[in-house]
Amino acid sequence: MKLNTWILASLLLPTMPVGASNLFQPVEISDAEMATLRGRYVLPEGIVNFGVTMSTSWRNSSGATIGAQVNLTVNNLAANLIVTPLYEAGNGNVPGQGQGQVIGGQGLNNVQGISQSVRTAGDFNNGENYVDVIISHSSGQPIAIQGQSWGGDQQFSNDAGAVQVSSVNGGLQMQLQASQGQGAASQSIGQGGINQQANISGALNQVRNLTSLTVAMQENPSAQQRVYCNLSQLGVIPRVGY
Repeated sequence: MKLNTWILASLLLPTMPVGASNLFQPVEISDAEMATLRGRYVLPEGIVNFGVTMSTSWRNSSGATIGAQVNLTVNNLAANLIVTPLYEAGNGNVPGQGQGQVIGGQGLNNVQGISQSVRTAGDFNNGENYVDVIISHSSGQPIAIQGQSWGGDQQFSNDAGAVQVSSVNGGLQMQLQASQGQGAASQSIGQGGINQQANISGALNQVRNLTSLTVAMQENPSAQQRVYCNLSQLGVIPRVGY
């Protein structure tokens, strides 16, 4: 189910008519993958809401937090992308300089599909990379869109570090650099995959990379839609033996 939903997402994203559309590029689906879609179809009219939520955050030993959250919402094929900074003040203490060193791992940036890594060279750290797919049903009313559409690269910073949200290679990328040499985290989506990394050089840090894909579908599609889907499926049945 997750694979088929991800393919659905890759088909929907290129149709977005506003500024968020140029952040993603369509991914070609092979004949073998198309063969697995038989009987697993969804008409665009049956999708009430489609969205992607990404967040990256870093909490250091003083309790100070820096991060960002991105919400991409598509209602009735009208897209809106909102970037929200994540801030939290600490107790005023400055963490000691990170002494660890994380090396290697460059190949993780070239993985197709989902790539996740947490590497630490310090003590008492906690890192999490998480991706989930949520499919739900709705009465048919789209979710209201709030906020401003994507307006370009954005950067936020405080005592915990700095995070930048940018469009890279047709996708979306979040890069976080913690202060005092505590480490770095990154997350990206696009080009047919998701990449989540956390490299921790200090101590007592909590790092989170979270991505959630949601699809809300109508409860009862019309009989006409169901008939159309059934007829369209007949057209792909092999004609061997006739």
